[in-house]
Amino acid sequence: MVSLLARFLRENRELSTLIICALISLTLLALPPAVKNAVSFVVSTPTLGPVKRVTSGATELLRVRQENTQLRRLTIELMEERSGLLACRHENDRLRELTSFLIAFEEEERFEMIPASVIGMPGGRVLEGIEIDRGLEHGITAGMPVIVSEGLVGKISRAFPGRSLIEPLTSASSAVAVTVERSRVRGIVRPRYRSAAELLSWEMDYVPARSDIQKGDRVVTSGLGGVYPPGLVVGEVTLATEGPLTMSVAVKLAVEFATTEQVFIVTGRAERDPGHDDRLDELARTLGITPGVTPGDTEDAADGELDAPGGNPTAGVGEADR
Repeated sequence: MVSLLARFLRENRELSTLIICALISLTLLALPPAVKNAVSFVVSTPTLGPVKRVTSGATELLRVRQENTQLRRLTIELMEERSGLLACRHENDRLRELTSFLIAFEEEERFEMIPASVIGMPGGRVLEGIEIDRGLEHGITAGMPVIVSEGLVGKISRAFPGRSLIEPLTSASSAVAVTVERSRVRGIVRPRYRSAAELLSWEMDYVPARSDIQKGDRVVTSGLGGVYPPGLVVGEVTLATEGPLTMSVAVKLAVEFATTEQVFIVTGRAERDPGHDDRLDELARTLGITPGVTPGDTEDAADGELDAPGGNPTAGVGEADR
């Protein structure tokens, strides 16, 4: 009997499988609930476990990918915000510096100045010109001095309706009548070139031998020649060497021309305006700046202070300031 049943099952495998599954199902249905749960757990764990792990991993991967996308977007937004804040900080520092510069002059020494932005700076190893966005229609004419908070930049060489060209102190034709602020020794600062395209240094010519000049002395405009008013910072003495008749004096300019963005064109001496002075002093107190301190003092500039340039412009004819 058993052999006949076995033979029947072998010959009818599909029917036998159906019968076995039906018997197992009926048996499971007849079991108590606790036993059903236990059997279900034992059967489903090895079967559905890998599937659950795969689906769980896919879900986690999708979540991580979405989180990465959000973090990248946030990083870009933060970088843009940081760039904007840095630009604002730079602008704020520059405006504070310009404000310090404007209020640094004593009342009787203040100039009428027109601000301008640098819009062109021809390339090359030697800077021969700087283009600005102010011209004849703004009251700019050739020969006007151009300054920044650090000191003298040069003078207007050509003026057009809406723009002008500056002849900076780096120009081969530049020559400025100067004086050593401490000892009042006079001379003329000129650029020195190894070749037409290689600027070596700036030197102070026509300085008599045994003059009282030391390394670190500040050099300012003397006012001779009638182009530059006196007291504008030109640079600092870096080397003073005695010669038989004259001294060789090397000067480092105060202005970094490559990074200059904003300049002021001096159009004349400012008229006395008590209300304007009061407003500047109030602005100085608001910004924590001491009025009456000269721009260009490298030691005080580190502490946020500047010294006042001295002297009144004197008319005269000299070799410098051509």
